[in-house]
Amino acid sequence: MSLLGLKLFNTVSYLYLLVSSLIIADFTGGFSEKVLVAPAPFAFAIWGLIYITLLIFIVLQFFDLEKLNRMVAAIRFWFPLSMLLSGTSVIVGTSYSILFLAASLLTLCKVYSNLKASIPIGTFYYRLPFSLYLGWTSVATIVDTFIVFKYNGIQEFLGLHELAWSVIMLIAGGLIAIIFHYVQKDYIFPLVFIWGYIGINANQQLSIILTVTSSMILIITLVLMTSALKKLRS
Repeated sequence: MSLLGLKLFNTVSYLYLLVSSLIIADFTGGFSEKVLVAPAPFAFAIWGLIYITLLIFIVLQFFDLEKLNRMVAAIRFWFPLSMLLSGTSVIVGTSYSILFLAASLLTLCKVYSNLKASIPIGTFYYRLPFSLYLGWTSVATIVDTFIVFKYNGIQEFLGLHELAWSVIMLIAGGLIAIIFHYVQKDYIFPLVFIWGYIGINANQQLSIILTVTSSMILIITLVLMTSALKKLRS
């Protein structure tokens, strides 16, 4: 596919994501089933930031700038495919949404990997929309897994109930955010997890979930602050 063809594919896929998410889907992002790790409605406002930053990229790609052309060529069809999968995840039945969302997450990982190879790792502005998108899709995948389980009446998995798995997945998600930060030198991805955990915390009454989310928020924040201070000193 030509470079212009990829740019048009990006545009059409973005419009599909926007329409399916804002018009067809529930405003709260489709998280209608009550699960222990469901964020409060305000947390989904992050989609607005994701849409805006992606839109800026979609518009700027047509200005034929060398760096943006390299990015479009690097992410190829993976980026529009991720948007098509993400948009479809909110309009299919609950039982199938996790399949499309997980597939979107995998393609976004490929997009991020290709971007890292095509532009300098410190190019914050160019990586911002993709870090935001990848981070929130990661959080959404964790939450949607619990939604699908509850929707299908699955009370336990591998001998563990929802509360135990909620604690495990919240800790695992926090650790992934920290590891991702150290490996990719990315501050946005873990900040998205902090935002998601703030949303979960605000929508929670169980003390153990509150303790876990609060602890992970604190730990991730300290990690980011420590890294930022080291970067400033160097």
